[in-house]
Amino acid sequence: MGKSVVMCGFALFFFLGVVAGAYGLELTADMATKEGKKTVQGKIYVKDAKVRIEKRSTPIYAIVRGDKGVLWQINGAENTYLEAKLTPEMKPFYEEKLPGEVSRKQVGSETVDGHPAKKFEVAVKKGSKTETYNLWFATDIKFPVRVANANGSWSVEYKNVKKGAQDSLFELPKGADLDRTAVPDVLH
Repeated sequence: MGKSVVMCGFALFFFLGVVAGAYGLELTADMATKEGKKTVQGKIYVKDAKVRIEKRSTPIYAIVRGDKGVLWQINGAENTYLEAKLTPEMKPFYEEKLPGEVSRKQVGSETVDGHPAKKFEVAVKKGSKTETYNLWFATDIKFPVRVANANGSWSVEYKNVKKGAQDSLFELPKGADLDRTAVPDVLH
């Protein structure tokens, strides 16, 4: 697996951000991640502290296992995977409260993809820096349907959110081998 493919795959999953497990939550949604002018379409599956994120354009996907403290990036085409110890920076947005949150202010209410949502301005402490995000939290489904950094250069939006059982999506594929040749630079 080429280094650029690994870096691109990890970049998609890691820039999504910072959240702990949401216990009792089971859903699936379409996901659109925008960075600058580029939009990547994908899918997210959530079951408690387990999350699976797929990009539509590649066979590479990630499984976050909060219950095991691990993240797996899987290359379905090669049946290989990378494993990393899970850190808060690696977890995707799927809860209302963000880790490191130092302040929150409701700045409005909107309807997003048919869901009534409270819009918040949230300040998050990351090391010595504080970053500001806008978060739209759907009150009917108790899920953040949109998150964006304050300057608008990055966002993730969830559409077609469907609650329901999500099973058998959060394990390594049978026969998958650990790829010891690819070590992504983005892991600390």
